Amino acid sequence: MSKFISQKVNNWLKTAQTGLYPLSCFICQQAGQHGLDLCPACRRELSPIELGCSICGIELSTANAVCGRCLKSPPAFNRVEAPYRYQGSARFLIQQLKFQSKYCCARIIGSLMASHLKPLNKTPDALMAVPLHIKRLSERGFNQSELIAQHLQQQLKVPLRNQPLTRLRNTAKQSSLHADDRRNNIHQAFSYQASDKINSIAIIDDVVTTGATADELAKTLKQAGVEKVEIWAFARA
Repeated sequence: MSKFISQKVNNWLKTAQTGLYPLSCFICQQAGQHGLDLCPACRRELSPIELGCSICGIELSTANAVCGRCLKSPPAFNRVEAPYRYQGSARFLIQQLKFQSKYCCARIIGSLMASHLKPLNKTPDALMAVPLHIKRLSERGFNQSELIAQHLQQQLKVPLRNQPLTRLRNTAKQSSLHADDRRNNIHQAFSYQASDKINSIAIIDDVVTTGATADELAKTLKQAGVEKVEIWAFARA
């Protein structure tokens, strides 16, 4: 290989590595150590949910409690694990990944989620990312939930199986709808067809808002015979 070509390859590899493994804090740009993604100060700016509903994860003032909505209308999913409030640094990381294609944010988010999940010793049979419709996927070019799930798979050693779960309809964006309209928008929007029996699944998402998508996914999976469905997200709105 000529010296010129070798230099070009080295420059490309360095650029690619910097995009995936930033050498400075992604948020404040302070020089990092060993390719750290977030400096200690910016990590402290994340706002953890200390007490949440033991089913849907929405923030509450008491521990081990169930919120009024879940008591009145229990969701199809068993539990939501979402360690951070959807604000500040957590919101910034999600939006940079989803709307600015900053792929390194998937690794940051996945690492932070894994740090929360590992002590809980959860062992689902499989991880599955919230699916995008093929049209939305072609427009965006990637599924942010799947990128996060790939990093969780590596760190938690749980199989990632996205093929059985698909989105049938190109629904309107949930973020553009009022809470009451979200359930109608997402109704019967998913399909699950697995060739083998999977008893427990963790659905991976970036943020849970009203829980309408999570509930519809869990209904679809349980109607197909899945016994336990948890929703693992980075943030809870």
